[in-house]
Amino acid sequence: MEESLNELLGPSIFLLVLDLFLECQCQWMNLREVARRVGKSPGSVSRAMKELSERGLVMDCKVGKVSVVYQLNYENEKVQALMSLRKALERKEANDR
Repeated sequence: MEESLNELLGPSIFLLVLDLFLECQCQWMNLREVARRVGKSPGSVSRAMKELSERGLVMDCKVGKVSVVYQLNYENEKVQALMSLRKALERKEANDR
């Protein structure tokens, strides 16, 4: 089974959400979809999304009057480093099998 950043670094909604975006790199998701996929409340995920957006790890885009969708900011250097780390962990896990 693939080890997530959340499992590797310890439990955190921030890491759960970040790992979801690393897994679904090109997909735009609204807050409710992110919350559903990570199994947490929209209120909890909202705080993590704000922090991820402020750090430049995800991009947000307003859709309509109030809806916002998010996507991984794969142009961010930190995101690129995290993507490399995730790929290295996947390769190591595949080799360990």
